[in-house]
Amino acid sequence: MFKFNFNIDENSNNEYSNTKEDDIGLSNQKFGYFHINDLQNESNEDEENNRKKFDSYRSDLVPNIYEGGFKTWECSHDLVDFLKSIINNFQDTTTVLEVGCGSGLPGLELNKHKQFHVDFQDFNREVVEQTRKQLKREKGNYNNRMFFGDWGDLINIIPSKYYDIILTSETIYNSGNYRKLVKLFDHTLKSEGTIYLAAKVYYFGVQGGVRQFEEFITKTGLFNTRVIQVVDANVKREILEIKRSTC
Repeated sequence: MFKFNFNIDENSNNEYSNTKEDDIGLSNQKFGYFHINDLQNESNEDEENNRKKFDSYRSDLVPNIYEGGFKTWECSHDLVDFLKSIINNFQDTTTVLEVGCGSGLPGLELNKHKQFHVDFQDFNREVVEQTRKQLKREKGNYNNRMFFGDWGDLINIIPSKYYDIILTSETIYNSGNYRKLVKLFDHTLKSEGTIYLAAKVYYFGVQGGVRQFEEFITKTGLFNTRVIQVVDANVKREILEIKRSTC
């Protein structure tokens, strides 16, 4: 497998992307990024065609092909409500990355406030293009970056130790992806940054959940976690605050 290294120019209008051959040969997954002002507006017909392509899989999750980005999951709303309660704690310019953004509700909530410079990431380019359309409607001052691709590849193009806050919701359902996710956290988070992770305590059928992830990330020795919010439901949901163990 080839590795690609790109240097991101904050003021560049170029789109960077490449393709990697998936380890298990299921697909050739593109990865890269663009700024919201780089591309022409997508037509409604194009957007509908993108949705139909993924609807044809008859599943919210198709590993290494589609990771449910066109669906808005419950924990995204939990994270939005939590962020509203802490927004006033941030007055200075704050860099934010939403990982596995899907519809991007948490990142979009912070993007309404000028002190937050929010970038977005999802597995599929088509998903972040949808989020880009919403950002364009809001006409903010920050030229958001939209990253797409597998977490294992994105450490080659996402800035190192750049983000004050990382947001992520419903991304720990598959324990097989924990190593890549934690590596991405370690690569992108500033030394005194904070990760807010919203998820279900257990995901039936896919062997993931909050307790499993806490155990995994603690064993790495890189981060400490604590539960900062619990949502009682048929399947309990929680929000974790994650900080570097050296903080």
